[in-house]
Amino acid sequence: MGWFGAILLLTAALQVTVLLLSPFYKLKWPFSWYYIRIFKPLLQDDQRYRWKFYLVPCFYISLYGYILYVLVQQVLPTIQSRLWLIEKVVIIPILLLSTPILGLLSMLIPPETTTNHSPGSPDQYEPDGIIYHPGTICRTCHLTKPARSKHCNICQACILVADHHCIWVNNCIGKGNYVYFFAFLIANVTSLSYGFLRVLQISITSPNLHSRSTIIFMILCGTFAVICGVFTALQLQLVNDGMTTNEKDKWFTIQQFMKEQSLVKTPESQWFIRSAHNPTKFFSTNAYDNKAYTLKNYKLIRDPSQIPNVYDHGSCWQNLKRLCT
Repeated sequence: MGWFGAILLLTAALQVTVLLLSPFYKLKWPFSWYYIRIFKPLLQDDQRYRWKFYLVPCFYISLYGYILYVLVQQVLPTIQSRLWLIEKVVIIPILLLSTPILGLLSMLIPPETTTNHSPGSPDQYEPDGIIYHPGTICRTCHLTKPARSKHCNICQACILVADHHCIWVNNCIGKGNYVYFFAFLIANVTSLSYGFLRVLQISITSPNLHSRSTIIFMILCGTFAVICGVFTALQLQLVNDGMTTNEKDKWFTIQQFMKEQSLVKTPESQWFIRSAHNPTKFFSTNAYDNKAYTLKNYKLIRDPSQIPNVYDHGSCWQNLKRLCT
């Protein structure tokens, strides 16, 4: 590496360390300068330095490009004789093309919003009265929030059936682009796993074809196949449970209230939280309703089976189809 490289690496590590510590020591110099000039605008303010949102997509494109370069220039010429014809003509070209194409579609096709949507989209889901309530007005854009929507500060809009703002494609994932996002995830897992396992199998059965480039290729494909696989599995688990990433924390909060024996339901199917300080006062599960209520007839919820999820249609496949249409 040399002295210059070592000094450069040490300087970069020091800069990152000071930056990460700046929120904890923001009243002391030089941390105060880093906090005001770099940390806040770069990591907390969504409207400043908007070029930062393209850093992760650029990193992904660079990484994919490097893996592609190693494959085409160094690995394929080495293992060409061990590949089947269908791999050369069909499988490999499809895997190499589908991943960037689906990634581009996920990046460029925006989700539907409260101001830009197809007919009937805002009314696709009814408020369940637990985590979504009728007549809710967004505090940012001052428009009615349909059930399962969420305001994104980066996109500056209320996203219909909002899942999350994906940093890898710098786009909100929601109604209108779910299908491209999930296809992109599956394409990544499939292509990376196939590349790792196929080259590993050839390296084991033909040790003479083993080289430094095949090791690099397998490490990259294997590592990111695991990362993408875990993320895809987590996303599909949420789909199987009938919830989005945005709704996960909402349902967790409801479950916590139940465990604390604070969640109650009235005969009219209205849901309330019993005050921990005053057991005679109740508050709606609607975060936009700050009024205190007095209830006489209610049922204490003690088991998760008593909390219905109207957005769960019974299976992962049915939930996925509903999200993608």
